[in-house]
Amino acid sequence: MAAYAAIVSLVQILHPDQFPLHLRNPEIESIYIKVISLQPVLEKIFPITKNIRQEVIDLNGRIREAIYRAQDEIEYFIIKHTLSSQNILKEIIAEIDPLSEEAQTIASSIKKEMASSPAVVSLAKMLHRDNFPLEHLKPHVESLYEQLCVLQSCLEKICDAPVSIITVAVHDLDIRIREAASEAEETIKSFISSQDAGPTSESESSKSAFLQILHEITLTIVPMVEAAERIAGSIDGDPLAQDLLLSEDAQIISRHESRTKKKRIVGQEEDFKKLKEEIVREKSNEQREVLPIIGLPGSGKTTLARSLYEDSSITDEFEIHGWVTVTQDYQVGEIFAKLFHSLETKGQKAGEGATQTTGKNEKLQDAVYQSLLKKKYLIVVDDMWDEDVWDKVKHSFPDERNGSRIILTTRSKEIAKYAKTSDFLHEMQPLSLDHSWELLTLTVFGEGGSCPPHLKDIGWEISKNCRGLPLSLTVIGGLLSQEDMTEEYWKNIQGDTLDAAAKGDEAYLEILFLSYNHLPGRLKGCFLYMGGFPEDSEIPVTKLIRLWVAEGFLKPSPVKIVEQVANDYLEQLIDRNLLHVRNSTSNNIPKACGMHDTLRDLSVKECGNEKFFHSRRRYVQTLEQGTNTQRRISVHRNILMCMEEVHNSVKEVTFARTLLYASAHHHHPLPYCLTFDRLRVLDAFTVYFIEFPIQILKLIHLRFLSLTYNGKLPSKLSNLEKLQILIARRHPKVIFLGMSILPDEIWGLTQLRHLLFTESDLPKIPIVKNTIPMFANLQTLSNVSAASCTKEVLENMPNLTKLAMWTESPGPVDLHLDQVKKLESFKFIVLNPIPKKKVEFTPQLYFPPTLKKLRLNGCSLPWEVMTVIGKLPLLEVLKLGEIAFEGEEWWPEKREFRKLKFLLLEYLDLVWWGADHTHFPKLQRLIMRHCYELEKIPEDFEYLGNLELMELVDCSPGAVESAEQMKDKVKKDGINTKLKIQTYSSWK
Repeated sequence: MAAYAAIVSLVQILHPDQFPLHLRNPEIESIYIKVISLQPVLEKIFPITKNIRQEVIDLNGRIREAIYRAQDEIEYFIIKHTLSSQNILKEIIAEIDPLSEEAQTIASSIKKEMASSPAVVSLAKMLHRDNFPLEHLKPHVESLYEQLCVLQSCLEKICDAPVSIITVAVHDLDIRIREAASEAEETIKSFISSQDAGPTSESESSKSAFLQILHEITLTIVPMVEAAERIAGSIDGDPLAQDLLLSEDAQIISRHESRTKKKRIVGQEEDFKKLKEEIVREKSNEQREVLPIIGLPGSGKTTLARSLYEDSSITDEFEIHGWVTVTQDYQVGEIFAKLFHSLETKGQKAGEGATQTTGKNEKLQDAVYQSLLKKKYLIVVDDMWDEDVWDKVKHSFPDERNGSRIILTTRSKEIAKYAKTSDFLHEMQPLSLDHSWELLTLTVFGEGGSCPPHLKDIGWEISKNCRGLPLSLTVIGGLLSQEDMTEEYWKNIQGDTLDAAAKGDEAYLEILFLSYNHLPGRLKGCFLYMGGFPEDSEIPVTKLIRLWVAEGFLKPSPVKIVEQVANDYLEQLIDRNLLHVRNSTSNNIPKACGMHDTLRDLSVKECGNEKFFHSRRRYVQTLEQGTNTQRRISVHRNILMCMEEVHNSVKEVTFARTLLYASAHHHHPLPYCLTFDRLRVLDAFTVYFIEFPIQILKLIHLRFLSLTYNGKLPSKLSNLEKLQILIARRHPKVIFLGMSILPDEIWGLTQLRHLLFTESDLPKIPIVKNTIPMFANLQTLSNVSAASCTKEVLENMPNLTKLAMWTESPGPVDLHLDQVKKLESFKFIVLNPIPKKKVEFTPQLYFPPTLKKLRLNGCSLPWEVMTVIGKLPLLEVLKLGEIAFEGEEWWPEKREFRKLKFLLLEYLDLVWWGADHTHFPKLQRLIMRHCYELEKIPEDFEYLGNLELMELVDCSPGAVESAEQMKDKVKKDGINTKLKIQTYSSWK
């Protein structure tokens, strides 16, 4: 439901720091106070149980419309400096007041308590002076009773807090308190029942035994009381307590990530075995064979295909393999381009030889055909929808009668029968009840975890209601893993899933909708936003976070910057299995994410209902009722915007705050033909403009702007005072030395948080007498010339966390990284490196101790300098490319690189690497590319306990041979069984 996102957005518009001072009046002030008061009330309407669900949905719809109306009028007021009618603000206030009262009534009706509260209350009641039966021991239980009263008070405060504050750490503590209080009560009851009413019950030995019991209970309970007090203090706004809570939560999340890092297949073992035998089986007739896998949405077709595709014992049987996903809104050229880009051989990684990724369909198809010709190949065609599409695609797969295989997944049995080339057809079956329960508990509690006894029976019924569908089980499991571990909450989910199961074949849709309904308000806007992207999109996490920040629907935190809040929300959606990670960074942080197509269908549907996003997918498209009132527009084919009919229909969406061009880069220029006065977000990165669209300069609400434009940005860009993200690139990439594509006035955009552009200088910084840094909010500065990054410039960017610099050729470079004390990621590239000529950093080479990621290219530094890098305490990623360092030998020193997880060595002249398993203790991935001189890999690297991947691409024969020997040794001796060693050599 979009009401909460709309409220947060309006609060930010009306915030005193943002709203124009000269336009403030009593009515504006009143609206601000009312919406900021309504926000926590909506947070308390959770969980939304079945008995109030429809009432809450109706109320959210009315609140959403009222807030949308208020936002429209207020933004019109900011632009025009006049109101649409004299009494409009009073009307808005009169509309919001009863809605607030209604929301408060519903919130008050939701009786919530922590899972531990009944156990704590029961124990305290038993120990109360009026109830405790052993008179001579009453004085000794008073202290514990008082502690329990404090604990219950804290639990009530925590329970009444907004859901956004309740973290994994709180749930963990809640369960421990419940178990401890229940055990304590049973122990004390047992002692009381063992005592006689006579004088012997007051013996010293009896008293001593009880005091020992009391002492042990107190030792268990008191630390929990202290933890609860700290959490309750954080809710009251104590910064120290909040920091402590965040620290505790980070530890819990870290444990959660580690236990769910490697997902295993549940219930598909026999499916896997059957398919594998069919794939690798030698037959007398070795014709190319199509192996269809059919099943309902969410039945595990893609998961099974992926597990087969990633099994090296299968892919090693083939010379080349590739994967392509076919969407409903397909374009044949895109299918061939994606497939060509995915092709991988023993000598070439996927994507490295894929130069032909654009062009006419026939050329792309021929490129795929020629790549597969005369080779034994394995291809996965995932999610085929249409027989005509298969007819177009299958001609790119040659049949050399050499045992090639095509795995095809589809929902349609008709398509499977049409495409298959033998009697083989695999149909996915629902998971058994035992496997369903196993998958649910794995999802909720992680590998090695177990369900608490009081939830087992309820949990079993929930798993049964999911009807054996893996997607339903993982989504419901994700929901349960993030919410209250109480019988009451689990019984609510049991009832909801039972109702869903009654829908028969449509049950999975009801369960997915249930997972959306049970999302906290803060996450619903983020979930809906995914509906604006095309099917099977791989969305960069940095882009998504920046879009969410610019949209303004993230509630600010007193202890985190808004990007961290966005990242937290993203992680929560991933933990709930509503998003999945499609790609990870070098240090295993999500880099790109996507959404299961069935979940995306739900998001698209709700986007329409909530007036959240309208997606223009094709030329002929039925427009839903109310399309013209949508708040955001996404264009899935850039060229559509040049068509008059599409242009006219989209122009009707007059209230749009967002315009996304969500397709691949369009190589021909497009006119910017639409003007939406209230745009906050304009993502036109994939659109090529010949002339800068001057209409953009009138968008005074704009916070996010990305585009492709080869000229200098106009000086009037400074009109966009609220701009937070600016991304400008040249295409084709052209670098003009000694000049800037940015106007001098860029320094006036003080709200900028992220500034990225094709390699360029910064304009000269103006001389001003100002104690406040000009770019105090800036966090990212990318592709800026080193000459521009003077001491004065970096002094004005104190909160910079990511910096990418370049220089044309080796020589002296002034490096003033001591001015950016929060820097976490730094990249330095020499565009035209010269062997044996190094970059001379002055005054001396220095990196901030906060640095986590470092990339150097073309610097020709001596290996002795590496000790400066090795001593960085937080460094996790180090990438050395194209003669970053020069010299035949590298001898790492002890106590260096203690936290390094990822190491890339590329195009280096290194001959001897004098390292062993005592260096790089945390290293997880080692990538070596084009190291032609290296004699061998350090021989005992297989003993690096955390190493998961060693990859060599076109390295020397000696290095490859040592890696292959290491691979055999690992396999033979069982050393580090998780280590995967891969070599790609074009010279083989």
